[in-house]
Amino acid sequence: MRYLRKMIAQFIDVTDDEWSTICAKLTTVKMKKGDIVNHAGDIFSDIWVIKSGLARSYFTDLNGRDFTWQLYFRGKSKHGLNHFMDDSVSYYEQRGSMLHFEILEDAEFYVIGLDALDQFLQSDKKWEHVARVWLHDTYFAATYKRVISLMSENSNEKYQRLLEEYPEIFTQIKSYHIASYLGIAPQTLSKLKNESK
Repeated sequence: MRYLRKMIAQFIDVTDDEWSTICAKLTTVKMKKGDIVNHAGDIFSDIWVIKSGLARSYFTDLNGRDFTWQLYFRGKSKHGLNHFMDDSVSYYEQRGSMLHFEILEDAEFYVIGLDALDQFLQSDKKWEHVARVWLHDTYFAATYKRVISLMSENSNEKYQRLLEEYPEIFTQIKSYHIASYLGIAPQTLSKLKNESK
């Protein structure tokens, strides 16, 4: 929880009483490797803040192939997007998520419902400010750059961007999940890793 408080404190001051209020709204949830947090087609109505472990979100195409959309883990990250597992589009549009959310190794999360979070954010203008900054810096900016990368960059450029954004990712995540995240073949990723040594 200290980590989450430190992230918030980058933008605003948080008193001990305010932090106690936030903590009271969070539930600690432990999950096992192989568990599915949310299936595609189901509405995803919570935000899961990762404390430990590893998870991913992915979608499956019409041929049954799956593609990793995001990897969730604690570790150094340029944007912090990988610390928050959610699908707020599903919640706010009240439509089934397009993604499955899978636990890749035993994990622990702090969980809050988006309805409870919304009520809390409305309690003070400073929380709305934090939400706006996070939405832009963490979600919008990172997702925008990821989509542009997938559409326009070659394999090496995607690989270099990954190292810039997640410098320790190879110590935490298996290469085949990283290859899926980058949208390249595992053999291509292996070649890029060897060339960068």
